[in-house]
Amino acid sequence: MANSHLVGVRIETFDDAQKQFYEARNDGFAFIGIDLFPVLQLCPQSPHDVAEMLPLVRSDSIYPKKGMLYLILRCLGDSICGAIVGFTSKWIDCDSTDPRISSISQLCLQKELSWAVHLALPAVEVSIRHDNNVKLARVLTAFIKSEMAPFKIWISVPMYVGGDNASHTCGRDASSPWHWWCQLVGLAGPAACESLGLLLEMPADLPEEGIVSRWLSEPVTCLALSTQLFITNSKGFPILSRAHQHVLRKFLKINAQVLIKGSSQHERGLSIYRQYISWLWKCTVEAESLYEKYSIGFEDQLQEPLQPLQDNLSSATYGVFEMDPYKYRAYEEAICLALVHRCTSRKEGESRQSPLLELDYKGDCDVKQVIYILGAGQGPFVDASLQASRRSGCPVRVYIIEKNSNALLTLKHRMQTDWLGEDVHLVPGDMRCLSAPPPEKADIFVSELLGSFGDNELSPECLDDDGISIPASYTSYVAPLQSLRIHIDVSRCMDNPKFQERIHRHSETPYVIRLSNCQILAAPEEAFTFKHPRKDIGTTTNSRYCCLTFVPREDAIVHGFAGYFEAVLYDKIMLSIHPQRHSPNMFSWFPMVFPLVSAVPVKAGQKIVLHLWRCISPRYVWYEWATTEPTVSKIHNSGGSAYKIGL
Repeated sequence: MANSHLVGVRIETFDDAQKQFYEARNDGFAFIGIDLFPVLQLCPQSPHDVAEMLPLVRSDSIYPKKGMLYLILRCLGDSICGAIVGFTSKWIDCDSTDPRISSISQLCLQKELSWAVHLALPAVEVSIRHDNNVKLARVLTAFIKSEMAPFKIWISVPMYVGGDNASHTCGRDASSPWHWWCQLVGLAGPAACESLGLLLEMPADLPEEGIVSRWLSEPVTCLALSTQLFITNSKGFPILSRAHQHVLRKFLKINAQVLIKGSSQHERGLSIYRQYISWLWKCTVEAESLYEKYSIGFEDQLQEPLQPLQDNLSSATYGVFEMDPYKYRAYEEAICLALVHRCTSRKEGESRQSPLLELDYKGDCDVKQVIYILGAGQGPFVDASLQASRRSGCPVRVYIIEKNSNALLTLKHRMQTDWLGEDVHLVPGDMRCLSAPPPEKADIFVSELLGSFGDNELSPECLDDDGISIPASYTSYVAPLQSLRIHIDVSRCMDNPKFQERIHRHSETPYVIRLSNCQILAAPEEAFTFKHPRKDIGTTTNSRYCCLTFVPREDAIVHGFAGYFEAVLYDKIMLSIHPQRHSPNMFSWFPMVFPLVSAVPVKAGQKIVLHLWRCISPRYVWYEWATTEPTVSKIHNSGGSAYKIGL
């Protein structure tokens, strides 16, 4: 999100929409929040009173038809209506126990929502303050379905109810604000939830970390900060406490906007608060890791897993992967270590000295080690192999096996330029079925058929030969995931149309996702492990099954399961996207997500039991998954009916 769109201001006292908008804009605010109708202390007495209510914000006050303001708007392309969030009346309580108040509230809410749409406002706020919101959900759902124009409803809710935090059960009580929101979401359904966002009110006394983390898995559109939360530093400027800064940074990372509420406690007015929030946002962006920087724009986006055995990757895709600094350095270290071990073992037996510790080692082996690069792409593994040879002093002969006809052109050019004079040979063709036998037996195989779940790019089906394999082994991990945004996107099939022929049921398809607006509900558990070279060929297959149990610490909604992998390249050289052991600054892989068709509510301490299969046939590999606790789900992707990986 751009800094210019970050901070808005809540205007409690209405005067003139145009004047207040431009005063706020001059102070640097991106939007203003104003009441749509006059503030009433009590509910109107009858439907007639509701019908007679006149709005504070008139259509002619934000759509000038003449004069200097009209000319300015036309020249600048500015839009007042596009920067106003309308606030509905606070007395509205559609689920009041008083039938009259409930009925009048529903009529009034429909009127105020309709007026906001008439004004073409981008968003309107509706507050919830208790655990029963059934009638409210009905009004909102019906209204959303009746409107064709894009429209966002900000559900205003406190982060937690004051007083609960003193107990260790904070947030686990069914009356907590998060449970109010979950009831509303469950009643509205995924289609209507697409139009719902959260306006989350940050309290003075923050709840425990688990409560904050749970909100981070919800679609928090905006975070409301009262000026009362700010303290004055030694220079006389308003700042947030370290704890509040820490929480705010987390929400800024999921692109939440900020709404300043209350009167200024500083002589420079409300703009000083906006400047502070903007500075904090800038610091947050500057502190982003390389992984975060390279994944900007991919957060929570559904991507079909790559199938390099079936598809030819583009130059742009290769280019992104080849910018990963950690991965190719790790491969170079692994190849170097393997060469040292092979050269020294010929002279004095197997040595376990790592070139990571002794990089000046120079071998005296006069026999060239044969390295096969399986799927070379544009050649970074060839570079790594040649550099490892120079560092280790072990001469090598490199064979490149590549099926991508376009990548072959790049490789041929590099053989005539970058690798001219090197012992490098090109073998065009598919590694699984070469037209001619390999020129000679390999000492070392180097491949990059690792997917987000380790084995999902069919490395087990391609690396059954003898010899040193890099990677030597890889293990997949799974953890339960909560993310309403991902659940909604999967439900509405937000996928690239070109993948339609391979994806038949989107809600039963694994996706590669840069996880951001989500919560991992329990520590990842080990799923499948594959080792190379295999010593059990002919006695076992590459099919797998596991049953995993997870126990969340807080009440949650399970929307699916996140998949990760760790790979041992050689000896102690590793790659990992495990969230607790992620390789530093490595961005070549995002986690894989196995979605659930139906969200599964779970209580704190309750078991989540997942069954996961890796299935194979002569032509395909696919995954199947199901839960048996706390509820029994269908077996997703049974028989590969929704999605499978071609051999």
